[in-house]
Amino acid sequence: MSHSQSSACLIHASRLPCTPRTLKHDVLTTTMLHCGSRIAKLFRSPVTPPFNFPRRLLIKFEFSSLFQAKGLNTSDEESDEFLPWLERKARTKISSMLWIGKSAYGRSLFASENIRTGDCILKVPYSVEITPDNLLPKIRAILSDKIGTVSKLAIILLVERKMGQSSGWAPYICCLPQHGEIHSTIFWSEYELNMICQSSVYQETVNQKAKIEKDFAAVVPALQQFPDLESITLQDFMCAYFSVTSRAWESTKGLSLVIADRNYAPGEEVLINYGKFPNAMLLLDFGFTLPYNIHDQVQIQLSIPHDDNLREMKLELLQHLTPKIKDAVGFNCPDDTFIIKLGS
Repeated sequence: MSHSQSSACLIHASRLPCTPRTLKHDVLTTTMLHCGSRIAKLFRSPVTPPFNFPRRLLIKFEFSSLFQAKGLNTSDEESDEFLPWLERKARTKISSMLWIGKSAYGRSLFASENIRTGDCILKVPYSVEITPDNLLPKIRAILSDKIGTVSKLAIILLVERKMGQSSGWAPYICCLPQHGEIHSTIFWSEYELNMICQSSVYQETVNQKAKIEKDFAAVVPALQQFPDLESITLQDFMCAYFSVTSRAWESTKGLSLVIADRNYAPGEEVLINYGKFPNAMLLLDFGFTLPYNIHDQVQIQLSIPHDDNLREMKLELLQHLTPKIKDAVGFNCPDDTFIIKLGS
């Protein structure tokens, strides 16, 4: 299972990437979404317990083995204790059909036995989900009512990480990526961002970073009330924020189930399909792109000079001749913008 793959099995995500094929997910839902050499690793994260958001956006998760693991699957010592720990915490069996190993892509999930269409391969109870309710009362009491769910969950991760091995979530927290292991454009340098300044991803990245900085400024007064937390930096907050938006899911019942919609042979890598998303969304929200992404698209903006005597007529023609824009990525599209999709 891949970067967004293995993680997404036990966490929540707001927009999810696109790897072809399927594994239907029964009661998972989402709230929030990777070019070039920076995205070399599509597969990198551990299976992790889900975050839970108080919204009800039902989605289907899809798994695929289209991208087969290159090389032999080997044990991942760092994650060997993760599933046993999770099952002890949940007091129930999470999965007998999957094991965590390593492929050429990094940490991955593999079928430990024959999996048939319709088999439930994961059962994750609500009791092992990190939710806003896990926020320490003393912190919650001094947070502004305007602080959103993502920021609250980010704070929880930061608090638990500060606790180290004494944290009840330590085996999970240790599996999350650190700064330098995340390749979303919000972590790119100014020089790197300038290389994509003509793309829609550039402005969306600027907007996303501005939002995170604003959210951080809102939580800093509360963090400064606690000696152990006052050293938390914007970079720390961004990493935690990214972990939430790329890994959270939502349960609508007391148990989240993942159901296979195809057969898997023992040892076969299990991958997630995050949906029909273009590379721009994957790059921004998850830090990778997919080669030959059949759902890819490009945003084109026509600049019509304001002093053009025919400007109004041209704009009207443009709006009439191009379909009303509903960008799958959720990016903001000006009126003089249209989208070309692959194969259209």
